[in-house]
Amino acid sequence: MILGDTAVTAVFKYLNENVERIGIEEKRIFKYEMAIGDYIAINHLPFVYSDAINEGVVNLNIHCPKTSSNLPNIKKLSDYSEKILSLFGDGTYLGGCYFDFYSISRPTRDSDNTYYVNMKFNVTYNNLKE
Repeated sequence: MILGDTAVTAVFKYLNENVERIGIEEKRIFKYEMAIGDYIAINHLPFVYSDAINEGVVNLNIHCPKTSSNLPNIKKLSDYSEKILSLFGDGTYLGGCYFDFYSISRPTRDSDNTYYVNMKFNVTYNNLKE
């Protein structure tokens, strides 16, 4: 089992179940891919494996087209990120692991004429048997 992909899939499914609450159109959330327009791309950083606990980080990159002034659309980026954060409480449990919000970046220009903010979530799998 590739834990990073399992975590990405869990977030992908969860966000797709909540597109109305997020305010993004259906089929605008992707795993590992880029698109055009407003979209969310989900990926992961390397996971650390151990006997008791496996840990890693899932990235959510929220993309919005730049404005006519070539600036980030701060209102849209903030709106999407706030709505996504409202879906995650302390230790949100999805797909067999816990997700805890860790950080959010400043808007950054991307090569697809969008700006994005990167949200990071720490992911923990507890392998201890109860």
